[in-house]
Amino acid sequence: MNEGKQSLEEIKLFLLYTFSISWLFWLIIIIANRVFDALWYGELLTWIPMLIGSLGPAFGAYMIYRKFNNNISLNSFTKLVFKLDTVKKAWIIFGLFTFWRLFMVWIAFGIEDPISILFMFINLPLFIIGGGFEEIGWRGYLQPKLEKVTGYLPSTFIVGLIWSIWHLPLWLIIGTVQSALPFAAYTFLAIILSFSFTTLYKHTNNILLCVLSHAWFNGCVGLAVYIGSEGYLQLNLNWKVYMVFILELVVSLILGMNCKLKKPKTS
Repeated sequence: MNEGKQSLEEIKLFLLYTFSISWLFWLIIIIANRVFDALWYGELLTWIPMLIGSLGPAFGAYMIYRKFNNNISLNSFTKLVFKLDTVKKAWIIFGLFTFWRLFMVWIAFGIEDPISILFMFINLPLFIIGGGFEEIGWRGYLQPKLEKVTGYLPSTFIVGLIWSIWHLPLWLIIGTVQSALPFAAYTFLAIILSFSFTTLYKHTNNILLCVLSHAWFNGCVGLAVYIGSEGYLQLNLNWKVYMVFILELVVSLILGMNCKLKKPKTS
């Protein structure tokens, strides 16, 4: 089997593992909602299947690494993810990315209560588990593996599309932010974020920074979420949101292509 076919087989298995784990645990919540009037979004017990489901991409990546590389143990996999020996330039890029994320959310959505930023830091560990660790699968495994087969632009677009589809069950869980948003708009923004996080990973070569950036993004967006008249979470996608995201896409494409063009010179 040539490398391309091998990569596709591994990708199929990764997606099978990831979607099976995530959708199974989220299905538990959906069935509990519809049949037993239980496990409603926001209840403490609901967070157990919700968070386990969100770890599907991380579990999928670990299972694939273990299946195709006997030298990978849980300890070595953890060290691979939580790599701290990063060059200074990577931390600077991460810092700029972090500042931009808060600034763009402030401009696009508006933050009525700045003191809530303190609560975002307090809840950051939850955002890491329930969002950041997705990057272990998406950018840590799927993106580079798929890029070897299809190239930079198609792979990044496809990962964004897959990422959005992976969230589909959350539209069936009443009370989630996703359930209040149009799926097409969510997919559009997910594809842009796919380019953003891929660019960050290309320039830092550090999955931990992607994990932290994803968690930071979720936290920043959480500052703009509010409780609607029906008692559910709401998020307004106004024209400013689309403008800043399109700006982010343009910058990400320029920086991503720049990194791609530089690589052959350094090899």
